[in-house]
Parts: sequence; C-alpha cells; structure tokens
Amino acid sequence: MDSNKTDWSLWIWRALLTICVVLAATAFLPLLSVDWWWVRIGDFPRLQLLVSYVVVLLAIIPFLKRFTAKIAAVALCAGIGIQLFWILPYLTISSNEVETAHSQNPETRLRILTANVLQKNTNAAAVLELIDREQPDIVVLCEVNQRWISDLAPLETMYSYHLTHPLENTYGIAFYTNLRVKSAEVRGMIKQEIPSIDATVFLDSGKEVQLFAVHPNPPRPGEDTTKRDAELVLVGREVKKSRSAIVLGDLNDVGWSRTTNLFQEVSGLLDPRKGRGLFATYDATSWIWRYPLDYLFVSDDFRVAEIRTLPYIGSDHFPLFVELSYEPEAAATQEGPDLDAGDQEDAAEAVQSAREKHPAPENH
Repeated sequence: MDSNKTDWSLWIWRALLTICVVLAATAFLPLLSVDWWWVRIGDFPRLQLLVSYVVVLLAIIPFLKRFTAKIAAVALCAGIGIQLFWILPYLTISSNEVETAHSQNPETRLRILTANVLQKNTNAAAVLELIDREQPDIVVLCEVNQRWISDLAPLETMYSYHLTHPLENTYGIAFYTNLRVKSAEVRGMIKQEIPSIDATVFLDSGKEVQLFAVHPNPPRPGEDTTKRDAELVLVGREVKKSRSAIVLGDLNDVGWSRTTNLFQEVSGLLDPRKGRGLFATYDATSWIWRYPLDYLFVSDDFRVAEIRTLPYIGSDHFPLFVELSYEPEAAATQEGPDLDAGDQEDAAEAVQSAREKHPAPENH
C-alpha cells in the first residue's frame, strides 16, 4: 500500500474526528440548564449545525470500518435528532400553534411592525418608507438613539401617540400608535439601561390589550444570559395577569431555546411562527448565519391574519410584520404551554440569580 496515501487518509480521518467531537459538543452542551454564554450561544445556529452534521456524517462514511467512526456516526445522528426536535415545530409540516384568522372584522384587527433599526444605521428614509407602505397600527423600534428619534420625526405626525426612550448604548426603544392608549411607561425590568415598554391599548372594537416591547441582553463573550433570562421571566409573569396580551421585540433569543420555552410556560403566550416557518430576521447582512431573533407572542384569544419579514432597511435585522385578529372564541381551541413545578423553580432561579448579580441601586 502506498504509504503517502495511508498518511493522507490518517490525517483526513483525524481532522474529521476532531470536527465530529466539536459538533457533538454543540449538540449536547446546550441541553445543560445553565446560563453560561458559551453554552447558550449554541441555541442559535441549530439549522446551520443540522446541515453541518449531515455533511460531516456523509464525509465519514468511507471510514466506517473504524470503531471510532461508528461512534462518531452515532453521535452525529443523535445531534441531528436533537436539532430536529427543536426546529421541527417551526417547519410548515408541523401544526400551527396560533390558528389562522377567521374573522374579517377590521375593528378587531391589529397590524404591528417591529424592527431593530441598528443604532449606527443612518437609513431612516427606508424605515419611514416601509412604515408608510405597511400602515401598521403599532410600531416598535429597537436601538434608537437621539439621532434616530430626530430622523424619524415624521412618525410623530403619522401617529397620534408616541413614547420614545433614546439611548446611546444600543438599547433605546420607541413606540408609536394610532390606537387609543390607556397607559404606557418605560420600565427597567432588570437594569434601567436596558428598558422595555409596558403599554395598554384599545382596539377599534374597544377591546383592551396589554403590550410589552422588550430588547434584553444577548449572550456574548464575557456576559452570560442571566439578565436576558430573568427579564423574559418577569415579563412573562406580568402578562400572565392580563387576559389579552402581546409581547414583541428583539428578544436576542431563538424560539427553540430553553429560555424562550420557559418564557412561554411562565406567560402562557403562543408563538405564531410555529407551523408557519422560521421567519429569520438576523443577520440581514449574511446569507448563512440567519436566525429568528425578533419575535411576537400572543395570548390565546388572538389568531393570525398575516406574518412576514420585511425588506432590508440598512440594519442587521429585517423588520417583522404581523397582523393579528382578536377572536376570543379561539381560546377554546388553542392553548399555551403549562408551567410545571420544575419550570417554576427554573423561573424563580433565573430571577434570583439576576437580582444577586445585578442588585437594584439604592435610593439616596
């Protein structure tokens, strides 16, 4: 046998085995119930990882006579199963978690546009043009600073009510609507520098709806997901008290993560994406690394008339548009997830951990 060919074969196998070990870690580590950023970041690229597992599995077929190759193949197959388990509910072959609208009554319809505009983006004209074309009843924008608020000044004439909280730390947030507003306030659920908006509005039919607009911290090197997880739990507890509720914004999380699953269990809200598609909104500048980060969750008395991502606006996020239909009879046929004792404990731990790491400032 040609020794050079043997050497190359050995080196190729060692490289493939190393890749298999790394990929296996990306499948199994995110199963851990921890908030470490380097573990939780594995929640995001599940679709990309799924494709990688399949490609590498095909690549090791010529080496299956090796015992280690058989082990690697089993690990990759397990990884494929894990990723499919999380992704499958979002594929169109699955059933809709939120039913399609039955009613055509315009007074019970609610058109919502949410977008992370990217603070350093200067293309306000694209945002204004998009809003003018879509004519949403509610607009929620993340990452707005004072320049953005000034550039979007025409919205203050387009909409009868606006609440803006510009910041220079990429966590500014703004809310615009033509609906009648009962109340609206900016709140710091965990930190004042990371605000959310809690509003109560009335549909044209007179129905009262609570709306939370959020933009929690993302997992990133050196920063765990403690604050993000706790904020979503606290928001979930708030909306649980409301009969009709909507939570939306840049969640810096994906729907198939343990954090978002816990949020849904705490809040009882439903995900209109499930059964309809991923609707990936980030990264708008990449064809490969895209995930659904901008979300909208609803109580079980809403159905969905339309959901879609909108065109590029110069941001690293695509805007998300959702049209809802308030149909109280839907509560009899669609049901949110339940919060069991274990999940309740996880929720309490998330909030306690955040308060210990980030105690509220003392009043002087």
